[in-house]
Amino acid sequence: MTSLLFLIIGICSVAGRPNTNKTNDERIIEGELATAGQFPYVVSITDENNRHFCGGFIYNDRWIVTTASCTEGKTIFTMKVVVGQVNAMALDPNEQIFDVYSIVSFPEYNSTNKMNDIALLKLTKNIQFDYVNVDFIAYNQLDIINRTGLVMGWGATFEGGYESVHLHYAAGFILLTNFSSGCGSYSNSDEYDFNTMMCCGVSLVAVPPGSPCMYDEGSPFVQELVDPANSSLVIPTAVGIFSKTPSCALSSRSVYTRLSVYYYWLINTAGQQPTRP
Repeated sequence: MTSLLFLIIGICSVAGRPNTNKTNDERIIEGELATAGQFPYVVSITDENNRHFCGGFIYNDRWIVTTASCTEGKTIFTMKVVVGQVNAMALDPNEQIFDVYSIVSFPEYNSTNKMNDIALLKLTKNIQFDYVNVDFIAYNQLDIINRTGLVMGWGATFEGGYESVHLHYAAGFILLTNFSSGCGSYSNSDEYDFNTMMCCGVSLVAVPPGSPCMYDEGSPFVQELVDPANSSLVIPTAVGIFSKTPSCALSSRSVYTRLSVYYYWLINTAGQQPTRP
């Protein structure tokens, strides 16, 4: 996506069974709990039973970006989008819940290997933004290799766990992995394509380190961009969305859909993003 950004590593927020154990509740697989308003652009996608099953991020006031794999087998009647949520067990001050008007998956999505794993959800009404604390995340065209950044979500906090009731976040980096070398367990060219995917690993020096897990799919991979017109302004920028991982282990390599490839599809389908004041 774009220049001078502190790349957020492909770590997916991982969550687990609801519990009061502080050790388990404060990791995403070694991550930390998010606070209210920390990541206002992140959304939770829930099923007909109001249970979180995937993440996403706000593209503009009517559209949400997520993965196509998150929408497989779903209809507009079995999905809702929750904006402004941090704790699923309590109503957050900025929480908004939306019905889905339409699901638009990328036409060339391959459900077998998750190539082109991206989709858009159109909501039935507009999201209300606070333009003082802008509630959307910028989308740009350049991602930077080996720069630290953040990922956040309601995923499991341990392998085989349930979705979390708290929004978690963690840090990592994008690996310089070309097409021929693959990405960890995804060494087969049919499973990893450098042109449309990003390979991410966990940074043990970034704080807090963490790894994505189940139910983190669709969550954004975010880097911070310094506004060229105002060097004191740092803009959170989505460069990828979590697609798949062979394991929740910190040593595992995760794959994110490279958003810059889909720039024109996003613009043509969902229009422009809001202009920051």
